[in-house]
Amino acid sequence: MDGEGEDDTVDDRALGVTMMDSLEEHVNNATSLDALEQAKNATYLDWIGGTRADAGSIPIVVPPSPLTPGPPRTRMLDQQESEPPERPGTRIMSEADLFGGAPMPERPVEQIAPPPPPAPMPKVAERFGIRFLCGADDASELFDRLHRRGRQPGQPLALLIVGEAHTGQRRLTRLVARTLAGAGVGDGSVRTADGSELRGDHVTAVTAILRGAGPPLLFERLDRAVFDAADPARVVAAVTGARENKAALIATCDPASYERLPAELTRVFQVFRLPDLTNIQARMALLHVLADERRTTITAAGLDVVRGDLTRLTGHGDLVGARLVEAYLDRAVARHIDRAGAPRDRMVLVPVDFVGVAEELEPALRPPRDVDGYLRGLEEMIGLDEVKRTVGGLVAEARMAADRAVRGLPSGNLSRHLIFLGRPGTGKATVAGLIGGIYAALNLLDTGQLVVRGARDLAGGDTVANVAASVDRAMGGVLFIEDAYLLDRMSAAVEELSRLMEERRDKFMVICASPPDEMEGLLLARPGFRAEFGAIVEFGEPTERQLVQLFSRLAERDLYMLDEELRVELIERFADMRRYPEFAFADTVRRLFDQTVARQAARLAGSRVDPAAVARLTVGDLPESRGGQLLHELRLGRGRRP
Repeated sequence: MDGEGEDDTVDDRALGVTMMDSLEEHVNNATSLDALEQAKNATYLDWIGGTRADAGSIPIVVPPSPLTPGPPRTRMLDQQESEPPERPGTRIMSEADLFGGAPMPERPVEQIAPPPPPAPMPKVAERFGIRFLCGADDASELFDRLHRRGRQPGQPLALLIVGEAHTGQRRLTRLVARTLAGAGVGDGSVRTADGSELRGDHVTAVTAILRGAGPPLLFERLDRAVFDAADPARVVAAVTGARENKAALIATCDPASYERLPAELTRVFQVFRLPDLTNIQARMALLHVLADERRTTITAAGLDVVRGDLTRLTGHGDLVGARLVEAYLDRAVARHIDRAGAPRDRMVLVPVDFVGVAEELEPALRPPRDVDGYLRGLEEMIGLDEVKRTVGGLVAEARMAADRAVRGLPSGNLSRHLIFLGRPGTGKATVAGLIGGIYAALNLLDTGQLVVRGARDLAGGDTVANVAASVDRAMGGVLFIEDAYLLDRMSAAVEELSRLMEERRDKFMVICASPPDEMEGLLLARPGFRAEFGAIVEFGEPTERQLVQLFSRLAERDLYMLDEELRVELIERFADMRRYPEFAFADTVRRLFDQTVARQAARLAGSRVDPAAVARLTVGDLPESRGGQLLHELRLGRGRRP
């Protein structure tokens, strides 16, 4: 929400509304996907191979067979000649074998099943120069319907986007908002709210979020807002009752949760299903879309490497869906620039640019015992000296256990499960992912992927089923439970989790994360649960200078430079904000950086400036608010771009 029409009595912590501005994304129309428009009968292999053969017949040359004696080509009517034995299949022109004794099919041709048809090529819709990969539902048809409907009075749009995480929710929302703007509804901008970030009374929060008028609202993870609530039925009633509003509502939902949503809620929405980006053809199609947006061409030999990598990459944590494909391509682009420099025109990626990229993204694909990359990643994290020492000891124990396992010796009964204590934003999830990668590289875990769940995710609905589903998803990797102290009030969840931790001791790893002062009650009340865990790792709070260092790294990543005056001001801002419980350290730094960049873009909009000015962030680009008010605005994310 932009603050318009909000009730002052609503708990600020209950709201999580951000602003997603309309982005002008320039996309080059000369792309390798044009074959999709020009040759509808092309196979997928034709499309991804880079070029297609010209249309026309292809001569087939059959080498002459050696001369062999055989029956004459014709025979006289009065000749009595024994009929040759029946052979399966069909004969060609005469009894003579024109191909020198070539084998005949074992079954008649009419009994041989035709080869299976090739899998359909994913469709790509395009609007406003932006391309979108479709799944079962065609986005072009959706845009056409919205354009026609936008010019007609009636009930405002209610669209439910169903798909796994990072499969195009925000890109589709931007295109929907622009389509509505073209039909006279809104200006192309979008407000956002996240159902997984709601705190307190969900009914009050949802009502306040849906009440405001203005641009279309993207309500991410609507299913979490419903199932995490103390009274899901009241949240459903709040959503259905809010459809009297004039603002368009676009909500997102996980496919598994969609099946559990009440029918009275789903009837409110038009449903659009996103593509399954675990499918190799969908991944390859998305890769072409992303490569063209980056003015990048991949050679045929490079595509062979890419296809193999994207087939074996499974994704983990937040690195799934489109993010996985995008990270894979971006790392290859960065390697190419390091190797050959930035090109003047289109970049051409070759096989060497992709070698090792999959192994960097997914730990289990690395050669066994290759842990150095993860340890370097840990060392590059800012601060956390005590955490680094503790993890170093865990790695030493893991190496010894791996060595004993290779020699067929018992590795001991050391518990891999860990407890992380620290305030939000101190790097707990990042370190958990690195530990999962290390254990996978040592063959102590199969994949090393990180699956993040909040304690509330385990308790909603059927608790036992939720815990089992989360453990199944984390098999071979790490189950990272945020706000684990809340398990103190979830006996069924603790019992089921303890049972599975004991039953599948060597198959996965649990890391419970909690603020440092909250976990003691759970551990004291449930000593059996505490016994399942090994070390307790404490995450200290970074200093103001370390937070400025993180801000600088974010700027360097996006090719910005910081004025010295800005650095000094950041130290004072961080010292002021850390006094408030809402301060989330690294998360707050990232939000502040995003808003600083947005304010700089607004300051320079419409003016003629040189590239140096565009690349420089000044103290004037920082938000004007301070302290708790600034934290409140950052949490709401006003002005942030997705």
